[in-house]
Amino acid sequence: MENKEFNLKQLLNHFSEIGGKRWGITLQLNKLENVFKPVKEGQEELSLKHIVVIRDDWAFMNWWKMPEIKEEDLVPLKGDFVKLKPKDESVIGKLFDLLKNIEIVSCVLRFIDPQNYGIFSPPVENILKVLGKHQIEKYLNYLGHLTELKEEYDFERIADVDMALWVLANIINYSYIRHHPVFSVIYKEYERTTNLVKKIMARNSLEGIRQEKPLYKAELFLDSDHIVAGLIAGRELDLFVKGLCRRNGIKPIERKEPGKIRHKLIPELLEELFDKRLIKREEFEELKYWWYVRCDLIHEQDILVGRTEIKKMIDIINKLKEEYED
Repeated sequence: MENKEFNLKQLLNHFSEIGGKRWGITLQLNKLENVFKPVKEGQEELSLKHIVVIRDDWAFMNWWKMPEIKEEDLVPLKGDFVKLKPKDESVIGKLFDLLKNIEIVSCVLRFIDPQNYGIFSPPVENILKVLGKHQIEKYLNYLGHLTELKEEYDFERIADVDMALWVLANIINYSYIRHHPVFSVIYKEYERTTNLVKKIMARNSLEGIRQEKPLYKAELFLDSDHIVAGLIAGRELDLFVKGLCRRNGIKPIERKEPGKIRHKLIPELLEELFDKRLIKREEFEELKYWWYVRCDLIHEQDILVGRTEIKKMIDIINKLKEEYED
């Protein structure tokens, strides 16, 4: 079981079952798609008839409240859906101006064009940590993620990816679903693999600190994973020492014989920096100590240093960088 790959597509068949377990009801998907199909095919314009069908769906009423709309409010959308493109920002914007809710907008688009659109709801938004400066941008980014997942797992439609992702979100979020025999197997497959769902989530989660300085990133990792924080700080320690050597004419490599070079270890470089009075004795001792901690973090299975020590490591490297590099 440990070697089995996670396949998001397998969750699609459980959509109705999960909806029943979680809410006792699901959207009448086939009915709604059939009602909206003529809009995409150009046989009908979007009208109050279509809006009412969504509004009166029992599952829809559980989750959303359709705003009051008059027939004339839909006139600006005339002809837009027959030429609807994937991630059509213009049409999404018009619908959002009318409906004032990106989730309801996504419902309308999903039933008009399930090939290219999915429903945007808190469970799927949270599982992928979707980013965006505003609701429209978030939805566009979400559609981009669904496209990635569609290609990775060979889905036929974007709407199907959204449904499978919604199932996964419910399995992850609710223990009584997660502990069901069938879903517990799926959950283990998800947990034990580095899959595209996790990669998108990680990419979005880390986007906010991507441009930050490495030691700041290390601090941000302290509470969640102090080992990772220490590894980032350890790399900065190496770079700091080598940079200080280069600026003061100390070569980080030496030639033993023609064609062969040896990279000096950090403690050796620290010795040279101290011998030339370029760093103080206490700095020499501290940096050497933290370099050995850095080696343990890389090479040892059992790590005894805790969060507090890694915080000291980060603070000391930060202080020395400010002193010697600024």
